[in-house]
Amino acid sequence: MSHDQHQKVDFDLYAEKYEALLQSQLSFFEGDRSYFTRAKVDILQELMQERQPKAILDFGCGIGLSLPFLKAAFPGADVYGSDLSEKSLQYVRDNIPGVTALPDGDLEKKRFDLIFVSCVYHHIHPSLRSEVTKRLVSLLNPGGSLGIFEHNPYNPVTQRMVSTCEFDEDAILLRPAETSRLLQDDGGLKLASKGFYLFFPGFLKALRGMEKMLRPLPLGGQYFVVASKS
Repeated sequence: MSHDQHQKVDFDLYAEKYEALLQSQLSFFEGDRSYFTRAKVDILQELMQERQPKAILDFGCGIGLSLPFLKAAFPGADVYGSDLSEKSLQYVRDNIPGVTALPDGDLEKKRFDLIFVSCVYHHIHPSLRSEVTKRLVSLLNPGGSLGIFEHNPYNPVTQRMVSTCEFDEDAILLRPAETSRLLQDDGGLKLASKGFYLFFPGFLKALRGMEKMLRPLPLGGQYFVVASKS
């Protein structure tokens, strides 16, 4: 099946079982599923030390697994989650206090200082990624930041995980260079930071203190690119 023929995954079908499926998928690397979310939010918290955001959007938040961590990392911020899956947003409303679930169509009513996009772009067809990026940039306040976190297509373990994950059936992985180009060339943003992370599985967790030094190496399970609006 060609990329153009890929059917979009309907995440309404996975809202009730998404967390269990994710835990099953990731358990070989780390038994604590929240480790993967904390790793991303820790990177954002590190990068945003000098400019604390007042409004944060988790774009494509799903059932909101990142939202409590964003709220804890940035206690002075209003935290929002948006998704195309209404069932996922309802789960957020029912289970995650202190955050606001926004339907995708309501996003243009808001502006944000930080937009967090975690493993969403590989579900967006390449022909639409530039348009989505420009839309997200338009939602940023001046000085705001857009951070994209994605699967590392150079990592064979990551490739295997994505190929066997039922809610990644429509996945088309993107290289870090494409992500940087989307933010800088298409979005007109200034690169702030980029790198790889998730190098060490649970049985090597004693080495995780080295991850920051290893960020330039394209070996981690995932990568990030963060850019800011002038």
